[in-house]
Amino acid sequence: MSAITAKTKAVTEAFVRGQVCAAVLEVLKKEGLAKLTIQRVAAAADIAAGTVYNYFQNKDDLLVHTAVRLFDNIRARQAEAIAAADTPPKKLQAFVEATFTFFANNISIFNFLDQAQVYCKIDMAVKRNHVDEEIRLLTGIIKEGVDLGLFNVDNAEVVANFFHRTIVGTLCVNPELGDFSPQDEASSLCRLFCDILKKRNQ
Repeated sequence: MSAITAKTKAVTEAFVRGQVCAAVLEVLKKEGLAKLTIQRVAAAADIAAGTVYNYFQNKDDLLVHTAVRLFDNIRARQAEAIAAADTPPKKLQAFVEATFTFFANNISIFNFLDQAQVYCKIDMAVKRNHVDEEIRLLTGIIKEGVDLGLFNVDNAEVVANFFHRTIVGTLCVNPELGDFSPQDEASSLCRLFCDILKKRNQ
């Protein structure tokens, strides 16, 4: 296979997978998990069902791919939010708020994925990578704060792990996110985080 052919194939596959992922989200929002089928997804993506089967084996495969794409989207939002903030405390707030906002805006999708027990079907290495990347972002914020004299911690990665578990736990204790306000919850949590991070002699 020539380099050009391989590149064309990769671009085509990425496009089809992107279309299918968007179609899965559309079908879930409009018709729910019970009515999610390869045929409905193909119709929503405006491609042949046979084409979908070229890339996905079954409904579970579709849902796993969609969940992984959501993980990628979360990390992209987090990174963008951090880049737009100008101080470590603001970056921490931006990271948490971006995470909470994404989940709040997509709670019905996450509920469907939970109902289908999708998370246990995702490759462990993929899940581990997602967690590691989020912890890496948090660790970078904390280290920057330490370098600037704003934070005082001995091990930024250990603290980042704790913060990450706290963020995930906040989302898990209220899965329906009833009156959940991403901004208010992020502000409350970040006040706690900054109390932990502030210089010990203050």
